[in-house]
Amino acid sequence: MTKVDLASAFLIHRRAFKESSLLLDFFTLDHGKIRLVGRSLRKSKTSIQSFQQLKISYSGRGDLKGLNSWEVDDVPRRLQGDSLIFGMYVNELISRLLQEQDPHDELFVMYKDFISQLTEIDPTSHHWLLRLFENNLLQELGYGVDLSYDIIGNEINTELMYEYQHQGGFIASVTGKISGDLINQLLADDIENMPNLQQLRACRDLNRQRLKPLLGDKPLQSRSLFFSK
Repeated sequence: MTKVDLASAFLIHRRAFKESSLLLDFFTLDHGKIRLVGRSLRKSKTSIQSFQQLKISYSGRGDLKGLNSWEVDDVPRRLQGDSLIFGMYVNELISRLLQEQDPHDELFVMYKDFISQLTEIDPTSHHWLLRLFENNLLQELGYGVDLSYDIIGNEINTELMYEYQHQGGFIASVTGKISGDLINQLLADDIENMPNLQQLRACRDLNRQRLKPLLGDKPLQSRSLFFSK
């Protein structure tokens, strides 16, 4: 029998299960993504919240274990508007891309920082924050791209434009839409060094191209909530 006490976790998805319970997906620091049964939680007066770091305790045999208790281990936080949509989108990415019980402790810290920054930074920077998280997520899962050199070994030049070749990297092209400056900004991973609107859109398209082979044909439900930008 497995018994885990006070594991650091974020709730990333929930759905109804049987008459009064919930199926709960958590992203945990030490155990990766796990699914637990929250028995009778649909009748509980205290709702377990997403976007709050929790301490959870659970136990059981087999693949589906039961949540025994949970407590908030975070500052009060409530996401609204675009911030909520961005949070839902990142939760869905993690839910879709991570394997069960495959720990990613560095990604857990990145996720925690992302959620915190959504309520702390200027909303005009939210889209850049999201692009940086997508890039870091891909790097952490082993699908990173060389941001220092192009595919023939030349250093990325801020004066040139580039195209992205799947599973290869960047190549200089007069018809490319990705600036060398944008690639350097992704490498710097600096929320303060945000690209212009045109390059921000190019970064969005680049990340979608990189994510598509991993997500398959099933569309992300949260993506439909975004306004066209």
